[in-house]
Parts: sequence; structure tokens; C-alpha cells
Amino acid sequence: MMTVGDRIKTLSQDWFLTEPLLFAVLCTHAIKRNDNMGCDMRCGKGIIEYNPERLEHFDDNQLALRLKAEVVRIILKHPYQRQPYNPRRDVMRLSSDLTLCDNLDGMDTIGLEPPSIFDIERDQAFEQYYSLMAGQVLQLEQNADADGIPIDMDLPSNGQGDGSEGDITKSMLEADAGASLWEEDELMSEKVNHEIETAQRTNQWGSLGGDLKALIESTLVSKQNFRAILSQFRASILSTKRHLTRMRPNRRYGFDAMGSQYAYSTRLLVAVDVSGSVPDEDIRKFLAVINRFFKQGIERIEVIEFDSKITTEKPILLKQATKSIHVTGRGGTNFQPAIDFYYEHEEYDGLVFLTDGYAAKPVVPDNKRHKPLAWILTTNGGNEDNLKPFGPVVRITGL
Repeated sequence: MMTVGDRIKTLSQDWFLTEPLLFAVLCTHAIKRNDNMGCDMRCGKGIIEYNPERLEHFDDNQLALRLKAEVVRIILKHPYQRQPYNPRRDVMRLSSDLTLCDNLDGMDTIGLEPPSIFDIERDQAFEQYYSLMAGQVLQLEQNADADGIPIDMDLPSNGQGDGSEGDITKSMLEADAGASLWEEDELMSEKVNHEIETAQRTNQWGSLGGDLKALIESTLVSKQNFRAILSQFRASILSTKRHLTRMRPNRRYGFDAMGSQYAYSTRLLVAVDVSGSVPDEDIRKFLAVINRFFKQGIERIEVIEFDSKITTEKPILLKQATKSIHVTGRGGTNFQPAIDFYYEHEEYDGLVFLTDGYAAKPVVPDNKRHKPLAWILTTNGGNEDNLKPFGPVVRITGL
């Protein structure tokens, strides 16, 4: 009888012909047995670990699905790149599972719970799921602590089941074990991006098509330092986030009273080029760049779309990463309307253009040059000499 390890090896060999992207990404990781971990399979730090005792009851189809889920998790770079500040690993793993359930069939047969179990709307970004799940888990822990119930319990049913332990199969402890290897790793992210770019060039996606293909392509973010790009957009207004602190003396009473400290916030305007010269594929990747801004500490982004004019009735407010934006326009290209809008609205701290660069040189009054502006171009973009006088130009590798 074949062991679980032998079966996984056989499955991976089958992928060489049928699943080129899955096979290529699987080859970037070592497969190791771990009899002591508290979950069936997990990834991170360049390895995929499996617990044979927890997987021995899986038939071949289920085992293939379980391995596919873990490799798709790697392709989406959940273990390596998309981690919030000071993350909870158990919530990250649950949020990753919800994302997989949205995009892969049969996940319920291998123990991954769909968003409906948690009374959460489907088809949201990984970061959105994390925010929603973190709130639910925090409330669960507060209630459990108040009632004297151990926190390492299965999550409760949302009322659709009978409330038994079987309603939710993924416990918080198991989720925490499943993400214990997760950490930021730009090198591994770039290895995965290389395989995705190869799949793009050769159009060899295997069974990863449709919405999942678009989602994978949207994770191809810049190799540039986004923190450096955004560093020029220093906050110019005080936010309403006032914190009392003993580290700063009160202006009137000194250290006898707590001083005030205000958190600065940046209000960023992003202009997305939706003209006919920008293909849908590049617009999807523009969305990945916007989502990357949130990772670098920007709390509030307002998006306008433009071709020969601004095509959105009003700026689209984003406060968290998103999976899609509604595209309007697809005409010619003119930077001037977006630039005029930006300089007419003093409340914005910076403007970032996401464009291919192909348009006439804009005009900016000399007395407005103090307001920062930056250009982020697609790989095939041009006209850099027309854009550089108004702000730094960055070409996004992978777009």
C-alpha cells in the first residue's frame, strides 16, 4: 500500500503534463513529512509539510485537491507577501481558506469552510476577509473570556447548523498551526512571480482559468520599493486620531498631565488610465498596485478613472484592499483633466498616475509645482521625457 508521501509524489508527477503552473510552483518548495504538526498540510519558508496521519483517510481526488489548495495559496502569496501589520496567524489562515473556497471547487470536501459558515459575503479580497474575520474572532474571544470558556475552541455556527462541534471543522488552534511558517519573504514571492509570468507568456495555466487566473495575475506587484515611491507624500493635515501619552509633556502642566499626540494621515489620489490603449490585463494589474499602497501604511485612497476626460462621477473612496473596480471610458488619453482636478482640490496630499504614458505633455502652473505627483508606467509604457518634469517616473516590473 502506498504511503501518503508516495501518493503526493505521484500526484506531483502527474502535474508535470496537466498542471504546468502548479507543478512549477510546487518545485520551488521542498515537500516534507511532519507527524507532530496540528494540521493536515501547511506551507511557508520554502517548504510544504504534510501530516500523514491526518491525510491517510483522503482518497486520491481529495489528496489532489488538498495539495492543489496549498499550492494555489502559495501562488496567491498569502504566506509570503500579503500580511497585515502585527498579524494574527490563525485569522490569516482562515481568511486564506475563505479565498480558496471562493475560487476552487470541492474545498468543502477537504475541510475548508466557505464564507457562508461565518455569515460573511462571498467574493472578497484576502485582506477584506482578514478584517472581517479578525472582528469575529475578537468578539468570540471576549465572549469566551467573559464566560470562563477556553478560547481554543471551534468557532460557533452562524445559525445554519445545529451548533455542534461538527458545524465548524477548522479550529483556531489548527488554523494557527497552519500559518505558523508564514512570514514576509520577497525572494520567495519573486520566485513565484517568475513562474506566473512564464504561465502568462506561454498561456499554460492548466485548470487555473477564469476568475482565478485574473486573481493570480493581479498579485503580480512591483519589485520597486513602494515605500520610497510614497515617501514624498508626507501628511500635510492632522488626522482626528488623538492619543494621550506620558512620553510627551502637557504644554500647560508638564509631566503632571498627559500630553497629546496626533497621528498623521495621508490622503492619496490615484488616477487610473482606462483609455483604449491600456488593455484590461494592465488595468487589473493597476488594481494590484493600489492594493500594495495599503500595505505601505496608506489608510485612505481616492481613485478617479480617466481617458480623454475624468470618467467617474466622483472619486471612488477605498479604505481597504479590493478585488475589482468598475471600469468606464476606453476613449483617448488626456492627463490634463486629472491634473486639473488634483490641483483644484487642496485636500489631497499627493497624486499617483497609473498609466501607459501615451498622451500629450500636461501643463502644471508654476505656483502648483509644490504639490507632489508621481507616475507609475506599465512595462510597455512610454513618453517618460514628457512626464519626468512633473514627478518621478517608475516602471513597474511585472505589469
